[in-house]
Amino acid sequence: FNKKKIKEINANVIIMAGGKGSRLEPFTEILPKPLIPINGKTVIEIIIEKFNNYKINSFFLSVNYKYQIIKAYLNEKNLKSKIHYLKEDNPLGTAGPLSLLSKKNKKTIIVTNCDIMIEEDYSKIYEFHKNKSNDLTLVVTNKKFKIPYGICFVNKKGYLKKITEKPEYDYLVNTGLYFLEPKVLSVIPKNKLYNFNDFLNNCIKKKFKIGVFPIQEQSWNDVGEWQEYINFLKKI
Repeated sequence: FNKKKIKEINANVIIMAGGKGSRLEPFTEILPKPLIPINGKTVIEIIIEKFNNYKINSFFLSVNYKYQIIKAYLNEKNLKSKIHYLKEDNPLGTAGPLSLLSKKNKKTIIVTNCDIMIEEDYSKIYEFHKNKSNDLTLVVTNKKFKIPYGICFVNKKGYLKKITEKPEYDYLVNTGLYFLEPKVLSVIPKNKLYNFNDFLNNCIKKKFKIGVFPIQEQSWNDVGEWQEYINFLKKI
């Protein structure tokens, strides 16, 4: 898309960078997941630069695993952006670190995983989130899954009803990018292990207004898993 048309976004960005990255072992036994190399840069630099296009130059990083390496690397890069570190004394899961944000924050919060790259105009998502008066907006994409076996359907008596050979299923999947309002943080417990699925389900129970913003499957790249990472490097 044309960078000249990109609008400024008035939001705080938190990058979830505290996980162990077990899907990328043995790489992550040496270096933390945010430092995955892509075309001479790390994935976290690419994420930060993407937000810089929208005049966002201040970031919160939730850190735990090998955080000293992340901090040393980013300090050495002399980024134009200001980095605030939210240090997890114990692993807080995929949503728990949000409890470390200041209660004084009144801005919309953009949360992104540190191992995804999304080619989309973020200002369009921001406008959608605001125009719909959503409390929380998930960025989703359609994903096809093919099961390489015959699927058996059995009746209550245990007899085969039918078999479907190598079926394909379409699902809307969560990309790991969220736009949310500060009031939804009230459901997150302080300093406890708490994952995003639990957070979303609790937001549903609390009747918060939750919207979804769909993007094209090819616009979403999950580089936090070996095969997907290799596939992405081949693409570029």
